[in-house]
Amino acid sequence: MDFRYYLYRALFKPYNVVIPRFWKVYNYLIFRVGGVKMGANFCVHNHVYLSRGKNSEITIGDNFVFSSSACINPLSRNIKGCIVTNPNAKLNIGNGVGISSTSIWVHEQITIHDNVNIGADCIIMDSDAHSLNYLHRRRYPKETGEDAKNKINRPIEIGEDCLIGTRSIILKGVHIGARTVIGAGSVVTKDIPSDCIAAGNPCRVIKTLKIK
Repeated sequence: MDFRYYLYRALFKPYNVVIPRFWKVYNYLIFRVGGVKMGANFCVHNHVYLSRGKNSEITIGDNFVFSSSACINPLSRNIKGCIVTNPNAKLNIGNGVGISSTSIWVHEQITIHDNVNIGADCIIMDSDAHSLNYLHRRRYPKETGEDAKNKINRPIEIGEDCLIGTRSIILKGVHIGARTVIGAGSVVTKDIPSDCIAAGNPCRVIKTLKIK
């Protein structure tokens, strides 16, 4: 008998059992008070940063799981996930979606369809966040808001049953077709069709999937 294993289990039982239960209840309340529309079996493990802009909408379907930090997913290590929507933006997440320590920042609209899995430490953002004109980004025009007013936003859509590999970045205007796999560390700048494996920087199709 490996007594060290049982000692470890006894020492870490509060961490493995009590604390996760606390966060599950706490996050449910935070998301509910924050005006998020949630389906059944909503579950967020550990602390996730949530910021909902004025008049923005966040809708989450049934059986949603978001694991954040605490090495629940070892690839996440202690990276905290976040969901941020700017004023008037829309985030729609379907049923059966699983996310690990991902940063989702919505300026206009992001749609994640049913049964999507998003790996650890991914970034999904539908905007450049800044103007591409260097004059707008200089310090002095910030009072006039030229930087923010001239940034480019385009909606993102991730099709059902997609798998997004760890540390991938999905940028503005991208549509990823259903059942597609995005390889780890990819930077997705253009549309990716359904039923394929795509990877790289920039991300491109490397294999077609034929699943019966």
